[in-house]
Amino acid sequence: MRLAKFLSVILTVCACTTVGAQKLAIHYINTGQGGSTLIIGPDGTKVLYDFGVKGGKAALVPYLHALLHDDKKIDYAILSHRHKDHYYGYFDMVEAGIDVRVANFEPDGPKLDSSQLHSNWYIPAEKTTAGKVRTIPVGLAISLGDSATMYVVAANGILMDGTRVDVVNENDRSVVLFISYKNFQFLIDGDLGGGTENCSGHQTTQTDVQTYVAKTLINQKLITSEYGVDALHIAHHGSESSSPLRYIALMKPEIGLVSVGNPNCKYRHPRRDVISPLISAAPEVTPLLGSSFDSCPSINTLQAIYQTDKGTEDCDLMPIGKETLNDGIIGGDIILTTNGNETYTIKTTGRVFLNGVKSQNGVVHTEAYCVDEYETEDEQNEQTCTARKP
Repeated sequence: MRLAKFLSVILTVCACTTVGAQKLAIHYINTGQGGSTLIIGPDGTKVLYDFGVKGGKAALVPYLHALLHDDKKIDYAILSHRHKDHYYGYFDMVEAGIDVRVANFEPDGPKLDSSQLHSNWYIPAEKTTAGKVRTIPVGLAISLGDSATMYVVAANGILMDGTRVDVVNENDRSVVLFISYKNFQFLIDGDLGGGTENCSGHQTTQTDVQTYVAKTLINQKLITSEYGVDALHIAHHGSESSSPLRYIALMKPEIGLVSVGNPNCKYRHPRRDVISPLISAAPEVTPLLGSSFDSCPSINTLQAIYQTDKGTEDCDLMPIGKETLNDGIIGGDIILTTNGNETYTIKTTGRVFLNGVKSQNGVVHTEAYCVDEYETEDEQNEQTCTARKP
């Protein structure tokens, strides 16, 4: 596989605590109306992507303490972009004694003049072993062990194949990470924009960077146009600024993962015009400028959407498609695990926020899915995954 000129080295940082290859694990930590995702490679390498909107003591720190036990170390801390709902929990994490060993990364771009950003991100980063925050190199590849690799596909509108997209919105500077592990593929892209799409009713001032990301992945042969990815981050908490159907048609996910919370009547995440077309053959949207939903690219509806929490529904009335739609599995913390071969499993803890406190009021759910190259078949009343026929 030949990658772009930006990619010069695969970093290997083994934080192994056990002998032999383990599974890849992706933890969507419920931090409320924000985002925080912990990726643990088969060799134990840990990448924390974003740190949540709430003070870390409310969600992030307890989760990490319970998961990491005595090994209170993260290898890479990556801030997708410089907005409070993605960086705010970092300060409490460091104060709680959780160290960052290798690098604190963020996208390039204009530095925001924010005292909160400095006190919750830049200053505490200097207390870690990794030291001060650095610009993440686009095209960087990080080995996660057992052939699993994480690629930095884009940041600040620059893609790993050299394509440059002019961006002015901080959301569109989001760091995009792609993970490939044998037959399994996953992409996470913060609050990255997908641009306006008339047929689906998506109206936004954000730039369409997502479609460039999808085309780059295909052109670099990291995914195929036939299968796409297995699991996909539904960007910007399910906002209409992201996830246009032209992008979904290229990425071809089976599962969607949404970091969302409440209260959020200001934004009404996740939006009906985003979620409904992904799971319904007859979606409820209001197309723009006399367009028709029938003119949208056709997609296969997803097998499931998982939400870390419930978006606020009791908001002022909005046009069809602009309301909140909680049709995903409201599961609290979401944990995806796979050995990269035939299947991956998603389970939820059921821990959602109620009156500002994380408690056991969500759905506890476990389900296994076949990777793209395999399909489900029933054998003696049991479902198995078998290789698709050419």
